[in-house]
Amino acid sequence: MDVPVNQTKRHFKKPNVKLGAVVLVLIALAFLSSRYLQSAAPTVNQSDIWISSVKQGNFTRKVRGVGVLAPSQIRWIAANSAGRVERVLVKPGALVTTETVIAELSNPDLRNRLQQARWELDAAEANLLALEAQFEEEALEQELRVTQARMALASAKLKEKAEKPLAEKNIISELDFANTQLHTEQAEAELAIRLQTQNRRTQVVEARLLAEQANVRKYRNMVKLYDDQLAALTIKSDIDGVLQQVSVDVGQRVEVGGNIARVARPDSLMAELQIQENRVQDLQLGLPVTLDTRNGLVDGIVKRIDPRVSNGNVQVDVEITGELPSGARPDLSVTGTIVVERIEDTLYIDRPAGAAALSDTRLFTLTDDIGLAELRNIKLGKASVSSIQVIAGLQPGDTVIVSDMTEFNQHKAIKIVQ
Repeated sequence: MDVPVNQTKRHFKKPNVKLGAVVLVLIALAFLSSRYLQSAAPTVNQSDIWISSVKQGNFTRKVRGVGVLAPSQIRWIAANSAGRVERVLVKPGALVTTETVIAELSNPDLRNRLQQARWELDAAEANLLALEAQFEEEALEQELRVTQARMALASAKLKEKAEKPLAEKNIISELDFANTQLHTEQAEAELAIRLQTQNRRTQVVEARLLAEQANVRKYRNMVKLYDDQLAALTIKSDIDGVLQQVSVDVGQRVEVGGNIARVARPDSLMAELQIQENRVQDLQLGLPVTLDTRNGLVDGIVKRIDPRVSNGNVQVDVEITGELPSGARPDLSVTGTIVVERIEDTLYIDRPAGAAALSDTRLFTLTDDIGLAELRNIKLGKASVSSIQVIAGLQPGDTVIVSDMTEFNQHKAIKIVQ
């Protein structure tokens, strides 16, 4: 028997179209909102940034450094005599002249040496006087002997002359006349020997006198040396100027050549500037410099560039050509600005924070839209103290933000609000 089968009819629900549309709209809004939020420009307060306009004209490159005024003429006063410091009469900062006594030293041993040298000088001078008197007496004796020999020769010649005609007439014997001639020859020989002795004696006397005179000069020089050394115990300045430093204290032992004080000429000053080593390569001797003494400006020129680098700086000496303002003194702090180069008809802006010369950078440039600045690639040229040359990327009249904007570099634009 056939069993009837009951078929159950299934009912399917229609999808909710409205609900799906709403979901899709929400997803799209979320996506668009996310994209909008990601690209939204951050806001910056105008009072917190530094804005510069692009200028066109003559661009002056400058290098700046700080330093001090220093005397160009410094004299160290050294001790010419060893001694002990008894008094220091002048303190640093005082004006001194060549007659100003700065300090006084003492040296008893030096005084004793001077007294001994004076005694020896007196003895040497007395010996010289005695020797001169003795030689004068001996010279008179020699002159007497020579005179006697001349007279004896003259007498012998007269006798020979008188006997010669008698001998020819055989009035006197030949033996007697020959004896007379012998006496004449003997008198001639004796005179010659006396003259030689006198000449030799004169040479000996002159040599002994020279030796004794040299001995006297020696002791005179010793006395003068000790006198000068004693006088040098009174320390005076070699030049008129300002006493900058006293290197000794009362009671201190000072050796010959030891520094006592330093004196500088206040009217002969120069500037010693410290320039960063990466800014020295363009400096040359003779470049003009303007010095700011905090009490006025004064002109100068670069006189010397130290070849050494110390703590990242190079010392540049500046010769002052203008008149220093009142109050200028050694060790006074100054700021020097050196004019390196003048470039005609070029673009330049205030130097951005962290910008290096001859480099590429990105700066926010204000657009025509009020309050909007876009990041733009800029090519920079040569740099000065507070400005830098623009090679490409900007036009005259453009306005850029030159303060530090590193935290916004990931954004292409920023909004500026008042």
